[in-house]
Amino acid sequence: MNTALTKRLTILGCFGACFYALSPAILGDEVVRIIQTNYAGSNAHVIDPETNQVLDVIEGVPKAHAAVNHPDGTYYYFANEHVNAIDVVEVETLEVVEQIPLMDRPNKLVINKALGKLYVGIRDSAFVQVIDLDSHDIIKTIPVLHGVHNIYVTDDQRWMIVGLGATPATFDEPTIQVIDPHTDEVAWGIPLDGHRVRPMAIESNADGSPKRIFAQATRLNGFFVVDWDQRKAVDFVSPPSLPVSQQNFDGIQDGTGHGLLVLPDQSALWYASRLDSRVYAWSLPELEFMGGVDVGPSPQWLTATPDSGTLYVSLVGSMETVALDTRTHEIVARIDVGFGPKRNSTHVFQTGQVQ
Repeated sequence: MNTALTKRLTILGCFGACFYALSPAILGDEVVRIIQTNYAGSNAHVIDPETNQVLDVIEGVPKAHAAVNHPDGTYYYFANEHVNAIDVVEVETLEVVEQIPLMDRPNKLVINKALGKLYVGIRDSAFVQVIDLDSHDIIKTIPVLHGVHNIYVTDDQRWMIVGLGATPATFDEPTIQVIDPHTDEVAWGIPLDGHRVRPMAIESNADGSPKRIFAQATRLNGFFVVDWDQRKAVDFVSPPSLPVSQQNFDGIQDGTGHGLLVLPDQSALWYASRLDSRVYAWSLPELEFMGGVDVGPSPQWLTATPDSGTLYVSLVGSMETVALDTRTHEIVARIDVGFGPKRNSTHVFQTGQVQ
């Protein structure tokens, strides 16, 4: 048994088999970290949202598509597109301690905390691979319709939402598929009028069950509104059009919009437009337009603090992460990060789990 696995089992033994059910109040105060991955580099930056300063740099995580952390605070997991693996980084030392080989190139990954499983979308093959968080073994490979770009988990941990990375052959062909994590099988699919899906965000009911999915699509500056109960797109919403002189056509590929986030308190939906170099907000549940903020060239991804007060926007065009006050819509910090900053994420630990 390797050292990393021995340490993990020891920690789980100390906290007991019911660790996942313990509340933050029982475990103590929370410590928040923002991770900014650098797609054109081999490192990731650790940002303290209290100071908006870079605390540390994680080396040896090249071409990282996204990052998540183990619920017990021991590890970060990075989807490594360079060697088709998951880089396991020890939170305490910020060193890569293990690699989990995958069948092909990964894209986004997500953890189902209730079941203790890591789900990885495989972009170049039509599969989702499932990894047991305790053993780090691949326990299931789930076939889907096309290669996977982004994957999400609903707040109640009941469903996995999979965004497919290929243009559908017909208007009726699903571009979103829903996996039941208890069986690890596809339950149903949702079409988006023949469009390939990009990032998504999930609005939740009070009990954590999904209410609506907001989905960006290729070559469109806006998002589809998907009604969960109806299992179909019921609307398409766009920000106000800008004059061509204010738009950016450099490096947006076919992802005109790239980055969607429902704030943790469910008060607003934020949208990143590569084309407009802006982020836009709509109130929830009304979907009333609240305005936009010019953040800089090519915003790529969004994450927020658990209190919903600060939004973090990655900017490939200026190699920065921008911190934005969600209430005043003012930029409060510009943070220098690495090359090609794309996906960022929020990580919550208990006091003592991180420095």
